[in-house]
Amino acid sequence: MKQKYQLETLTPIHIGSGETLNHIDGCYANGNWYHIDLDRVLTHPSTDINALTSEMSRRDFRWQRYFSQRNMNPADFAAYRLACLTSPETGEIREAIKTFGNQPYIPGSTFKGALRTALLSELIVEDEQLFQNGLAHLQNLTRQTARGNPRTETPAKKIEQEAFGKDPNHDILRALQVGDTETLASDALEIGTAWTITLNQNNQLVQKIESGREYKNYVQQIPAGQKLTFTIKIDELLFRRNEKSKLRFSDLQEEAIRDIAGVCRADAESLMQSEQGFFDYYDFPNIPDVYDELIGQNENLTKGEFILQIGWGTGYNANTVTSLFTDDDDAPDTDDSGDDDDDAAGFTDDDDAPDTLLMDLRERFRLGESRAQRGHYDEREFPKTRRILYQGRNPIAPLGWVKISSIEK
Repeated sequence: MKQKYQLETLTPIHIGSGETLNHIDGCYANGNWYHIDLDRVLTHPSTDINALTSEMSRRDFRWQRYFSQRNMNPADFAAYRLACLTSPETGEIREAIKTFGNQPYIPGSTFKGALRTALLSELIVEDEQLFQNGLAHLQNLTRQTARGNPRTETPAKKIEQEAFGKDPNHDILRALQVGDTETLASDALEIGTAWTITLNQNNQLVQKIESGREYKNYVQQIPAGQKLTFTIKIDELLFRRNEKSKLRFSDLQEEAIRDIAGVCRADAESLMQSEQGFFDYYDFPNIPDVYDELIGQNENLTKGEFILQIGWGTGYNANTVTSLFTDDDDAPDTDDSGDDDDDAAGFTDDDDAPDTLLMDLRERFRLGESRAQRGHYDEREFPKTRRILYQGRNPIAPLGWVKISSIEK
């Protein structure tokens, strides 16, 4: 079954190409950033190649000055231009993924990563044995000594294999095929400013600045309000009786795949509520109101609609299911007695309590380790950082929220 969907960006999205652009690549002028096509410059009759080469080798070279001195319009030498309210100055710009014709799009793999996280959450919540096995696995990891760099380990691999399948051939995600979106025009993007915000020593949520370095990124982003189409296909052949049995797909897995919209709505609600609570608690301006609106939209979706957070800057909570094992509120109810003590969530002593397990995992995998003092971990909220889009001094939106709606055939 192949279904066409429309994606609408609710907040700006950055899907990176892995490349960064700097002052050699572009020019800022009059509220726009121009990606300079060097071939156009070199073939211009007034260009002295040797002189240009010499100028470009200087650290203070700027295209804006070069064009201004020669009374040339940067728009005449640009591969494309993007709206940009703030000059990137000497900073680097994170490039968005595009086709060879400089047309931006969203790859199907970006969606599939977010869908995989939502499906994993659903399966862990609905399958008591999977939850208990995952919990035991994480507890066992905290008792083991790391070999080499623990940040290169993949602690979730075993949990994912049990949830989805033992190898790629038996992975339930084989049944879900997600296509790339259509492309946008080359000038459909804009350049935004994304700040890393963090808790300071006074437990206030502020823009991160260390030793004079500002932790902000200029990003090529798809603005809010853009609409693109793509397809999702469920491979029905894999759910026929014989194939399903050979691949060892469970009824729960099939149900989750077929109700992907409902699964994502539930996952988005949990994430939105958590993020809104974080910003609300620390009295951070504007962003709680944005999440209020997102939560309202999520609550009023129709059956074929769902909301996802995708792309760069979405953060730790959007890309992991750690909270299911380290937060009593998120853990599945595994005790029919209705008791709310630790035993009901599968914890039998203080060493296994959710807050202790989270700290053990952080120390085991060096999550949030102090840069100034190795082995020291802040006991306040984790994660304590987020990436937020700013306009001037004002925070305006979190990154990556999209609404997806099925299109009738």
